[in-house]
Amino acid sequence: MRNPVRSSGRQQRQACWRSRVIAVLAAALLACMPAFSSMAGQPSTEYRIKAAFLYNFTSFVTWPEAFASQTGFTLCVFGHDPFGNLLDKLAGKSVKNTQLVVRRPESLALLEQCQLVFISEISNDQLGAALAMLQRLPVLTVSDVHGFTELGGIIEFRIIDNKVRFDINVDAAESSGLSISSKLLSLATRFRRSD
Repeated sequence: MRNPVRSSGRQQRQACWRSRVIAVLAAALLACMPAFSSMAGQPSTEYRIKAAFLYNFTSFVTWPEAFASQTGFTLCVFGHDPFGNLLDKLAGKSVKNTQLVVRRPESLALLEQCQLVFISEISNDQLGAALAMLQRLPVLTVSDVHGFTELGGIIEFRIIDNKVRFDINVDAAESSGLSISSKLLSLATRFRRSD
C-alpha cells in the first residue's frame, strides 16, 4: 500500500522543482529579450519568443561528442523565414563553447551542416524529405508545422491560450543521437516516447 504522506511530499517536491525550472528558463528567455526590445515593426512577438526559445534550447540538449570539433554552432532556417532579422541579432552569441552562426540554406544537402534546423513553410514532400535526411544526423529539428512531432520532428511549437508552448518527440531525438534534458522535458506540453 502506498504511503499517502510520502506520495504527497514527492508531488510537492516535483511541483517545486518544476516551478524552479520554469523560473530559470523564463530568466534565460528574458536575458535574450533586450536584443528584441527595440524592434518595432519587425516580426510578431510570437516569433520573438520562438527565436529566444531556439537559442535557449541549445542549453538543454546534448549533442554527440563529435560536435565539440565544430568551428561554430549552426542554426538554420529552412523554408520561409518568419523571424526577419531576429535570429541574426543572436549570431555570435555563445553556444556550447563556440559561437552561434545563422544560415538559411536553400537546398536539403546543405542542412547537413546545421546543428539546429527550424523548418518553416515548405511543401509536404520537402518536409518529408528533410525529416528523412535529418533523422540520421545529430540535428535538433524544430518547427511550428502542425503535427511535426508526429511526422518525426523533435520539437513542435504550439500556441495554447495565446502562449508559445512546445511538444517534444524523445524517440526522434534519441534516434538522432541527441539527449534532451529532463528540465526541458518537464516544460513540454506533451512528449512522445515509445516505452
